[in-house]
Amino acid sequence: MLKRFPALTVFTFVAAILSIAPMFFLSGCKARKTLVVPEQKEVFKGVIDTSNERLRTGKRGGTIIRADIPEIDTFNIVITRSKPVYETMKLVFEPLLSLHPVTGEIQGCIASGYRITNDGFSLVLELNENVRFSDGRLCTAEDVRFSIEEIYMNPDVDSKKTDLLKIRDRLVLVHKIDDFTVRIDLPVPYRPFLYSLTKLEILPSHILSPLIREGGVEAFNRKWGNPRPQNGDDTNNAFSDGTDDVIGTGPYVIEEYIPGELIRLTPNPHFSSRAGSAYLEGMPYIEEVLQLIGIDEETKRLKFQIGEIDFYDVAPGDILSGDMDSLVQNREEGGYALYYAGQTLQSNHFLTFNLNDSVLSEERFRLFSDRRFREAISLLIDREQIIRDVYGGYAFASGSPERDASWFYKQSPALVYDPLKAAAILDELGLTDKDGDGTRELSGKPFFFSLYTNGDNPLRMKMAGIITRQIEKAGIAVDFEPIDYDLVVTKLLDTFEWEAVLIGLEGTVDPNDASWVWESKGPLHLWAPYQESPRTEWERRIDELFALGRTTWEAESAKPFYFEYQDIIEKEKPVIPIVVPAEIFGIRNGFGNVVPRASSYNSLALVPYLYRTKKR
Repeated sequence: MLKRFPALTVFTFVAAILSIAPMFFLSGCKARKTLVVPEQKEVFKGVIDTSNERLRTGKRGGTIIRADIPEIDTFNIVITRSKPVYETMKLVFEPLLSLHPVTGEIQGCIASGYRITNDGFSLVLELNENVRFSDGRLCTAEDVRFSIEEIYMNPDVDSKKTDLLKIRDRLVLVHKIDDFTVRIDLPVPYRPFLYSLTKLEILPSHILSPLIREGGVEAFNRKWGNPRPQNGDDTNNAFSDGTDDVIGTGPYVIEEYIPGELIRLTPNPHFSSRAGSAYLEGMPYIEEVLQLIGIDEETKRLKFQIGEIDFYDVAPGDILSGDMDSLVQNREEGGYALYYAGQTLQSNHFLTFNLNDSVLSEERFRLFSDRRFREAISLLIDREQIIRDVYGGYAFASGSPERDASWFYKQSPALVYDPLKAAAILDELGLTDKDGDGTRELSGKPFFFSLYTNGDNPLRMKMAGIITRQIEKAGIAVDFEPIDYDLVVTKLLDTFEWEAVLIGLEGTVDPNDASWVWESKGPLHLWAPYQESPRTEWERRIDELFALGRTTWEAESAKPFYFEYQDIIEKEKPVIPIVVPAEIFGIRNGFGNVVPRASSYNSLALVPYLYRTKKR
């Protein structure tokens, strides 16, 4: 039985993951293997892969200029709604644990590592005792307790991170054991909580406790980190930068903010080694990180090509418009290189059919629910044509629901284009062309299905046209209609009035981050959401696998569970994969430690490791 909920109740989930738009420590440290340094190789025309390059010790000096931020809402990393601002502020603030910028493994940060105790119900984190905020104050267990209990768990704080501290709708418990030891008790053993600890930045209690005592939580929400008129005069155009007390333990500090123009970051004078992490002696190496503000995408690309900025993340629109060709051709003259960073963690593309019996006719529900029908539709899609004609070759036909940046990714079998095999399956299902007019019938009537996608996505629009023509060649008419994003959400999650949708999901590093898609009860279980109990045995098995995966602390031991879930999705095809775009970055020549990864590079995670090999 399905329960209906208004679409708006899950809209925040949709915005986070739906795109219409190994364990390093257990108890103590393990020795890290030295990564082999291969020759750089071309994976696409003009695009370099450095997939196994290791990080090297660099030297201090130089500037890197980026232009990622459209506008500043606040420098408060907890409440900002701007992803580019948040990613920039992660250079100023640090979490307890982090992801290794090359391998993606859980590693230390403020904490040197963690120990699993109490039969998996508790985590003990030993803090590095030399971690200081940029004002010189030591970061201690009190800062950890304060950040978690009084900020992230506070319902009055304007943050969306409280759910990271909830397991089965119960908050974790934080205990300060001593000045540099914290224990976190969990309702159940829950491995993905380690990833939550990489997303919760630790804040300065010595700054924020007095602020909140004097002005309440609203002082934190509205005052701390917010650019504001001087002297409280709203008519005064002169702004204070709002950054004086925005201090963290990260590798950089905010040195200067010029509204509408730039943010200037310089090294934290108290930043030092981090046991348990990929810390390199002397980092950060770049003396000045400039973030230009308000640069539109076209101007950003041109500034990169003529040498005014040092980093450019290739957008899907660049490929569709042909600007990618210009980026490739201008590399030598422009003094930059293009790098491949794996499968994107931004949106992929797939086709899904409605398996909700409350809105479909009995006949259509039976057909769409038959795995053979979905297999036939998949066999009719020529993904190589889509990769060539839509993505200019910069995409992959991957059948896995996970991305290759994930520790739990399993490479899937090749997605085959075989219209003859598809035709045989359709005949077997009773979809035949008895009168020879080129259209297959079902129960004596011409068979067709409707297909929606969001009309504001030009790549998906072009893709839908190709898919429609390929399916129609097999004698199945497709009533394709582009609609608004909000209407797609409403149909998927509220009215259920749809038959097929071309859509996508953002990728994740840990499969559990998308459990609300793959588990039967999930609000984003697109083909049949809100199930009170699994309707099929394969959905029941996926529920079991996610439960086993999240309660198994050793990542290597959890792999088989997540591998099996990927096998089930590949076999049953509740979503029919189309393509996953490649993540490609442009970086100016003259930098060392350029090792792009979809999980780290665009989020500025490698910036502290970069160094200048020649002056700007």
